Amino acid sequence: MKCVFDLDGTLSFDYMTINEEVKQVLQSADKYGHEVIFASARSYRDCLGLLGDPLIQNLVIGLNGGLIYQGGQLLFERRLDERGYQSVLDWCQTYNLPLFVDNTFHYSGQIVEKIPFIASVDPLKRAKHLALADLTNPIKVVVYMGDHEFLVEEMQHQLSSLQVMDISYHEHEKCLYINPLHTNKATTILEQCGHEFIAFGNDKNDIEMFKASTYAVQIGDYPGLREFADDCLLLTGDYQAALAAKITQVFADFRGR
Repeated sequence: MKCVFDLDGTLSFDYMTINEEVKQVLQSADKYGHEVIFASARSYRDCLGLLGDPLIQNLVIGLNGGLIYQGGQLLFERRLDERGYQSVLDWCQTYNLPLFVDNTFHYSGQIVEKIPFIASVDPLKRAKHLALADLTNPIKVVVYMGDHEFLVEEMQHQLSSLQVMDISYHEHEKCLYINPLHTNKATTILEQCGHEFIAFGNDKNDIEMFKASTYAVQIGDYPGLREFADDCLLLTGDYQAALAAKITQVFADFRGR
């Protein structure tokens, strides 16, 4: 069975590390006949240090389904429509909105210090921070709306009307997340990995993955995800040990399937 794990808030709780006991359990998957896959909003670039060897050699779905790496090699990418991307840039430049853009490995943006996850971008300094005009083949855009919340509804409506992008608003981060049309973790998992998989996740961008999964385990208490989960692990007490135990239990329960 394929076991798909979100990263931030599911395996990592400080955006920089994964508990060593949890890593050891993940590395034991093959003993139960399972394959571990990672699926994150992060770029592959930003997974390198977090996962480390040997986990980084596994299949890594990044940018909310926009790309796949395995063994350090790019296997799949889905780029933003050029017209749609230019419309996003026009909005951001007109209203001076902070934005962050990823392609398969490098990144760009403006006022990037406002982006909530900027501290976890390229910690190993492997990528290039390019000027917007120099970044080609964009895959994902994040726009920080915290200083312009009055624009969210109109901007989301106007961009969605182009029918070339998937757009969602993350209320906690106050960010618009923009991907190619019909591209998310679930679509890429289903297209590239098949329909039988177990999902571990914690947040809004895991909903479609949970709905498509054979069995889903929610980490934490995000209310919008609970109705799609088969099991839930709350982050109380020694939750790192509890997480390792829960993964082991699921591995054992689905042994040989």
